[in-house]
This record gives sequence, structure tokens and C-alpha cells, in this order.
Amino acid sequence: MALIQNALSSLLGEDSSWSWAEHLRQASFRGIPFGVMSGETVFGRRVAVHEYPYRDQAWVEDLGRSTRRITIKGFLIQDSLVYDAPDVFTQRDNLIAVCEEGNTGTLIHPTLGELTVNVTESGLRVSESAENGRVFEFELVVIESGLKVFAITESENSGILTSKNWLKTATTMAAKYMAMVKGEMRAIAQTIETIKRTASFWVMMADKTLNEATNLSDSLGSVFGSEQYGRYQSGTLGGAVSGATGKKFISVSNEDESAIVDKQLTAITQDRETISQQLNSILQAKDPEQFCQYIQETILHMMSLASSVERRIQLLSQLSLFEYPEYQGGEQSQRITSLTVAYLSVVTSAAVAVLSTQTLPSSSNDAAKQQRDICHILDNALTHIGDLGIDDAYQLLHEMRTAVVTQYIHKGSEKGRLTQYSLPSTLSVLHIANRIYQDANRSDELVMEVSPRHPAFMPSKFKALKK
Repeated sequence: MALIQNALSSLLGEDSSWSWAEHLRQASFRGIPFGVMSGETVFGRRVAVHEYPYRDQAWVEDLGRSTRRITIKGFLIQDSLVYDAPDVFTQRDNLIAVCEEGNTGTLIHPTLGELTVNVTESGLRVSESAENGRVFEFELVVIESGLKVFAITESENSGILTSKNWLKTATTMAAKYMAMVKGEMRAIAQTIETIKRTASFWVMMADKTLNEATNLSDSLGSVFGSEQYGRYQSGTLGGAVSGATGKKFISVSNEDESAIVDKQLTAITQDRETISQQLNSILQAKDPEQFCQYIQETILHMMSLASSVERRIQLLSQLSLFEYPEYQGGEQSQRITSLTVAYLSVVTSAAVAVLSTQTLPSSSNDAAKQQRDICHILDNALTHIGDLGIDDAYQLLHEMRTAVVTQYIHKGSEKGRLTQYSLPSTLSVLHIANRIYQDANRSDELVMEVSPRHPAFMPSKFKALKK
């Protein structure tokens, strides 16, 4: 009989081993403590109801989570036994002052914990009477607040950062490049020689960087995911998670690991040999048209290289920052060299922008760094073609830069989705994930965002995704 009573008590929330009162937090707003009699919080979704003639049912369009409105009925009391505070008049004046401040403030809610809020218009109502004496009762209405981040749909720039749009940018730039080179051309042999001399340094740089991008560790790191094979893996096989957004990516293969490794090594070896041959063919170009064709074929192959996307971006990023190292004596040679460098910068930087769609930043800091680096590369190319007055290619590349900024907001570069956590001691990531998310499975997400020295010893202060 006692066993049944204990089971019913646990089920109905009457278990004496857990006391809700012990888990209440001392309420305060911007550091001003007060007592709480009751509270009310409004949750829900924002919707637009579309009603049509001769239809019995409406279509309800979801517009996202609605604003959380919190109402607290509290009191200020003289000589409180619960919190330390001065006389009740000073407490009232302090509470009024913090409610009239113009920015967000921190509210400690007894059950919801720490919240960032704004006080609404007429949000504080204080009542006093002779009957209550040394007690001021009040009603506080606040709205949960966040950073100034505007909603952006992922489909806005979906058609810009694609291989098709890269080809459009490269073709536009090539047509302008060939027209301007022919306008400067006085002797075809001298012009081709100047182009080849400029390209030879670019080819040497590409060949050296290619060896770094096709090493064993990077080519395999792009296959296996962080969830099953460790946080330093950048692929998706076995599962991967982003600490910046909390999104999980899972790829499954029926092949065993040794077969996957052999397949990847074969692919990277073949790619390296093919690109080396294409780089050599660039130096054999007989005219500007053939030169542009060979350059585009080489970059297309670099974009699909069987290596990690980070290494492919690094390879093309270094090539996009190429500058001709030698002095050019004649004005015509200087002009043709500048045009060639600008052409190479545009087609490689546009390829970097397209590859950025494949990245999976491990944390918000990683996302912000990638966004900053890629924008720097695009800005360098925009400067080149801006100085030369190539407006059509400039417009296309500028649109790609805007799309890069937008997509990295979705990938976690904005800090608005993060919050600061402070813990009393060093805990393991499993404890912390269970404590702040009530889900130990989100421990990998925390590891990727915080990047601790060891998951068993997380720092006491860190930033991570809000609940």
C-alpha cells in the first residue's frame, strides 16, 4: 500500500523530496530586489488569419513566435526578512528610476530565471494606502527583448551563390577583359607574352597551394563528421553539429571506413593530377580567348576538388589576392598586366563566394571570421575592377558579396542568438547541456561553440545558444 501511495505522490507532484519553494529565485529588476505575490506570462505565436468568401475555414499563416509579455504583481516592504534593502520610500524611488531608463534591463524572475526585458508604456503601477502601511504594492509589465536583428528569409539570395551565377560573372568579366586587352593590343605576340608572364607567377602560386590543399589529413577531414569522429572533423558522414545555430547534419554511407578512405585518396590523387595538367595548359594559351577558357576550366575543377571546403576556399582565396611581383616598363604592359590580375581576382573570388555556401561553421566566432575573410577577398576584387571601370562585373560581384553577408547571418555570425552563461564551478559538458537545455544530447553543440580544452572541464563563463 505504501508503494502505491509513493507512486501516486510522485505522479501527482506531491513527492516531499522535491520542494518547489527551494527552487525559487529572489526577484529583482536591474538589481532592485522585491517580493512577488503572483505573476502571469503570455506565450504563443504571431499569426495572420486569412478569411475568404464562401469558405468555412480560414487559412492561418504563421509569422513566428510572438513577443513574451510578463506581468508581475509584487511588493516593496520595510525591514524585509527576505532581501536587504533601505527604507521603503527609497526602494520605491529606485524601482521607478530603473523602470524609466531607456534601454533593456535584466529581470530575475522567480521561476523563469534571468531575462533581458524592456518596460512597456505605463508598465509600472505602484499602489499605496494607509491600510498597507510600510508596504507598497505594484504591478510590473515587461516584454522580453533581443538585439536589433531583422528577419531575413533564406530564399532571398538562393539564386546568387550558385555555380550558374559564377559562370555568368566569369563570362561577363572574360568578355570585358578580352575587349579591353584587344583595345590595348599593338603587337599580338607581345600581348600574349605579357599575359603568359603574368599567368606564370599565378600558376606557380596555384601549384604550391594545391599541394597543401590535397594533403591526406584535409582530404579525409572533409568526409567524416564531428559528432562521431571528433570535433576537429569538418565533414558530415556520421553526423555533424553547428555550435552557432544548433543545426545537425547527418550523412550515411553503406561502405566501410577503409573503402571510404581508399575512394577519397583515389579521388584526391586524380584531381591533383588533372589540375596540374590544366595549370600547364594555361601557359600554352595562344590568344586571350583561349587563356580565359583554360582559367575557367581550372577554377571549376578547383571548386569540385576532393578536399575539405575550407581548403578549397583557402586555395582560391590565396589565388584571388595574387599581385604581379615584377616591375613593368611599358605603359601597355602595365595596363595588360593590371587587366589580367583583375580578371584572375574576380573569377577566383566569385568561386570563393559560391563555395561559402558549403561551409559549416563550428561556432559563432568561426562564422564571423569566415564572413569577414570572404568579404575581404571580394572587396579586393571589387577594388580591382572598380579602378578599371568594369561596371557589369562589379555589379554581379557586389550582389554576391551581399548574399555572402546574408547567408552567414543564418550560419550564426550574428551574436544576437547567443547569451552569456555563468556557472558556480567547472562542470562537464554533459552536466551543462542538461542544466541549461534539459537535453544532454546538445553537448556536442556546446563543445563546438565554446571550444573548451577538454569537454569534461568547461569554463565557468561562456557564451552559447539561448534555450
